[in-house]
Amino acid sequence: MPRLVILPGLTVMACGSLFAQPQATMSASMTLDLLSELARQRAAQPYDAQARKVPDFLNDLGYDQYRDFRFRHERAYWHGENLPFELEFFHPGYLYQKYLDMYEIAPDGAVSPIPFSPEYFEYGPQAELIPQLPRQLGFSGFHLWLGSTTGTPRQDGDEGRVGLFQGASYFRMVSPANEYGLSGRSLAINTTTADAEEFPDITAFWFERPAPGDDSFAFLAMLEGPSVVGAYRFVWTPGEPIRLAVEARIVLREQVSELGLAPFSTMFWYGENTARRPADFRPEVHDSDGLFIQTEDEYIWRPLSNPVRTRTDNLPGDNLIAFGLQQRDRDYEHYQDIEADYHLRPDAWVVPGTGMQEGSLRLLEIAIPHEYADNMALVWVPREMPVVGKVFNFQYEVYFGERPLPELAAVVATRYGESLRGDGSMEFIIDFHGDQLDTLVGNSDLLVLDIDSDVEGGEFIWQNLRRNPYNDTWRLTLRVLPDDEQNEVRLSAAIFNAGRQVSETWRYWWMR
Repeated sequence: MPRLVILPGLTVMACGSLFAQPQATMSASMTLDLLSELARQRAAQPYDAQARKVPDFLNDLGYDQYRDFRFRHERAYWHGENLPFELEFFHPGYLYQKYLDMYEIAPDGAVSPIPFSPEYFEYGPQAELIPQLPRQLGFSGFHLWLGSTTGTPRQDGDEGRVGLFQGASYFRMVSPANEYGLSGRSLAINTTTADAEEFPDITAFWFERPAPGDDSFAFLAMLEGPSVVGAYRFVWTPGEPIRLAVEARIVLREQVSELGLAPFSTMFWYGENTARRPADFRPEVHDSDGLFIQTEDEYIWRPLSNPVRTRTDNLPGDNLIAFGLQQRDRDYEHYQDIEADYHLRPDAWVVPGTGMQEGSLRLLEIAIPHEYADNMALVWVPREMPVVGKVFNFQYEVYFGERPLPELAAVVATRYGESLRGDGSMEFIIDFHGDQLDTLVGNSDLLVLDIDSDVEGGEFIWQNLRRNPYNDTWRLTLRVLPDDEQNEVRLSAAIFNAGRQVSETWRYWWMR
């Protein structure tokens, strides 16, 4: 089954063509400066919600029918030209109910359209739809691959995938194990507010033709929605991790409640910190298990959870060094899933740049009954909202891969349950692991460990820190009694040695 984004939906919403769709090469070039000027002009015009609509017979397709549309690998754009990158395209229809335009920028700056053609695809049982396809149609996204060094078309599942853009402004990149997982977005609007969420759409891409020997792939994009128009330049660099450098210039058409920059969405159904688990054979099911925040002063780990009630957590966001979502637990035995391979899902993190100094991180967690929905959304929100009609610039880098644990002792597991004492108290179990603690153990003169903990909505009854001899972790136990009629408790804890913090800060939000 496909992964649905329930925040609240995932459909392509595009605007009209920036250019007509001629087959001949255009003389006008395209740069970020030109695109940002076009965005500024377009923001002064009303949004056309009916533009780029795909015919109903494509939109009415089900999941299995849409999967019959398969790109012909031998038709990959730039295939056989000995270039370092190739493009494959996605067909419109099903969830992707509006199309977008694509163009190639030649080394001399000339721009040529990449027109849609059914010859790019195999249709299988849906071949009868081909005569019905309108002449003016576009793609719903693209897939970036490393160029073939053999000249032989690749096969499904081959290595060489880098990432993809499809659906609104969503993008994904593979893990070192060639697996997809959580998603990034170019922009999010009203994600954690009571107002209806808006999903701006990328309406056109301009791909800079790569040259032999290039190690990065650059392209431009126009983004548009009812409240915003944006111009983007992306630079994709494969490796471990994969890096996507983002430079954006956006213009608000109208004021919005929340502008979310560098957004992510992921899925967390249940894990070690789920007290009442579904009747499922797998011990854990999630794409990511926690949010990390690295500030100038501390490293924070905030475990994800499938909450009893939808909630938004406001977290530090000023002058961040990095932040993102991780799948720290990579032990197959903890998942037992040989199809989804949750233990191989990528981490994703952001290194903020220009325009992302003062603000806050907001984490939305939505209760879900299954694994087929992304129920976690993370956005960085600037402290001051951009002025309507004025260009707002920001930059950042986003990475997908496997992020190393911090030098400080890291949280590797969080569990909780009711205390056996029967007094209504809860016990929270946090396991830390790290070289700094191991070093201290070897020198008893230096081992003076203290716990700095805090609770809101309850009181600490007892806390204890001791070494776990079975896996060389340190286990912190916090016994907490919630306040009368209190249905939620916020907790934090860190380990100190002789006044110096030697672990990251664990933060948790418990609900019942």
